[in-house]
Amino acid sequence: MDMSIANDNALVKIVETSGLEKTDAEVVLQKFQDYFRIAADWENKVKALVVTSPTQTAEMKMAREGRLFLRAKRLDIEQTRKQLKEQYLRKGKAVDGFANI
Repeated sequence: MDMSIANDNALVKIVETSGLEKTDAEVVLQKFQDYFRIAADWENKVKALVVTSPTQTAEMKMAREGRLFLRAKRLDIEQTRKQLKEQYLRKGKAVDGFANI
């Protein structure tokens, strides 16, 4: 099975069982789907990349670029997670505020 398809299926399953409203679920799914596709593409590239000698500088450079690229994507995912979660936290605080009054 293609890793990208497996990841998409896992994301859809999480969204379906989350209890989120449909529009909220679609936003979350859309935000994270691209990151999983990028990771699956890079996984295929990494599997094809084998460094066995210190003279393989081009391969080592590609491995470094891939590592830095994936690091940047992990940071993007964390930023996206925080942004999405902030919206829900504000809603929760507003509900608590109304209840307290």
